[in-house]
Amino acid sequence: MRKTKFIAIIISIILVSVVVIPIAINESYKHGVVYVTKWDAADVLSFYGTLLGAATTAITLIGTIQFTRKQIQRNQFLEDNRRKWEKVESIITQALIDVSPLKILNGCEMDMNISPIANLHVIISKLQSYAATAKTSLDMISCYIDPVEYTYVASYVKELHNAIKQFCEIEYALESQYTHLRLLGMTNGGNIPDTAILFCSSQTSEIIKKIPVAHDETYQRLLNMTREVFNGIYADVEKQANQILRFWTK
Repeated sequence: MRKTKFIAIIISIILVSVVVIPIAINESYKHGVVYVTKWDAADVLSFYGTLLGAATTAITLIGTIQFTRKQIQRNQFLEDNRRKWEKVESIITQALIDVSPLKILNGCEMDMNISPIANLHVIISKLQSYAATAKTSLDMISCYIDPVEYTYVASYVKELHNAIKQFCEIEYALESQYTHLRLLGMTNGGNIPDTAILFCSSQTSEIIKKIPVAHDETYQRLLNMTREVFNGIYADVEKQANQILRFWTK
């Protein structure tokens, strides 16, 4: 509002300077004592033609300068925000790769070239590594967005947190089975009873059945939600950038 008033005052001053004053001078000469002078129709048309041309040129130049400045501001805003959100998106994408429940299944693979106890050590280590990576993946997201921008991804992060909790529950259930089996073997000189192996195999098989379900339902829902969230963010960034091009934007 203040900017509009200021521009209106400037335009008024210009109009008075280039229109009213010349006419006033001409009128004063018409009634002068020493000599008389006045414009004829051709002079008036010539004056206003010159005035209109100059005004059009000035307005065009001012508009071009203003638009160019706004365009630079828009491009800079767009570049900065897209770069920021692309970084957040890349971190979330990496987090999704890290928390994929199929990694739990890959961590349960046995190596036939080493002893059962050594196998259990490796499996438990991989499972624990998965859990640690999954639980810290959300911390990286928080490092790159401020509290105001966090509102854009708050619902998504909550969904991701719940998914990670579900995946880690599967991991922990498997880890508990393998840890129990390892302790049993370590207390029996490295020998694990066949009955214990069969029981553990039965239990882990039931737990592992949850992994494809978690992948096809929860994990795929996260992937779809990721696309929707960032498509919305980039569209909003574009909208905000376009607002900068409004000539009278403060």
